Amino acid sequence: MTSPQILVSATMRRPEEKALLDVLLARGLRAELALPHDLAAVLSGRREPPALVVVRNLSHAEGAAVARRLEHAGVPTLNTSTAIDVCNDKGLQALLFARHGIPHPVSHHAFSFDQVRETAAEVGHPVVVKPVSGSWGRGVTLLPDRDSVEAWIGGRESVDATGKAFPVLLQEYVAKPGHDLRVVVVGRTPVVAIERASADWRTNTHLGARVTRTDVTAEISQLCRRTVEVLGDGFYGVDLLRDTADGRLKVLEVNANPEFARSSAVHGVPIADHLADHVAELAHEGSARVTA
Repeated sequence: MTSPQILVSATMRRPEEKALLDVLLARGLRAELALPHDLAAVLSGRREPPALVVVRNLSHAEGAAVARRLEHAGVPTLNTSTAIDVCNDKGLQALLFARHGIPHPVSHHAFSFDQVRETAAEVGHPVVVKPVSGSWGRGVTLLPDRDSVEAWIGGRESVDATGKAFPVLLQEYVAKPGHDLRVVVVGRTPVVAIERASADWRTNTHLGARVTRTDVTAEISQLCRRTVEVLGDGFYGVDLLRDTADGRLKVLEVNANPEFARSSAVHGVPIADHLADHVAELAHEGSARVTA
């Protein structure tokens, strides 16, 4: 019996995509990389529809668009377009977490410079302002007092006088114990947790945070599973932090396209293998639905 076809949609071939493809091919599965233009044949019906497309496009917007078009063509995707859309927008995540009672820093939308002033005063200082869309800590700013809020507004108005970059998210500053956690979830199972430690208040690895493997505790597992329940099963990087004020573990945000090549070299967990197991299972399910 011919194995189901799997496409890995990507903007470019990164170490993560290479690792996943290597594992899938080693297991005898039909898997190949698909750049954006390669998907035209699938969408037009000129080639066999794959049983599954793993969406790994570098741009969140591109990934969501690819997933939406494939889903409308009847092709299953990992992750789904809905999950990618939510993970691409920190404001949507904040709304979703609040609705479902998932512990998360207090977060408010601001649609104007005046609302930034008002909301910062309401949340209290220090306050964090961040774009609703973005990664690697870009644009995330800690405002310790009212003067810094005015300085942020002044700088922002000089390059965006009409407010095209709104809304932004105003979020309470949560003091953490020198590190946060990145938990990689496959399906709905956390497969590894790493501590990201830094002297800076931001603990992004792209900003130089040190990575150390830690245990996936029952508390971590439960919170990740609750989070994935509202997003849908998928492949995620769930960022958690411990609030030193009340000791609670909170979800900071979820990434729908986590990188794992560099961190895997440190913590030693074969994430590509775990992901390949899940992809193969979904592909066989997708193939069964097509041939039924």
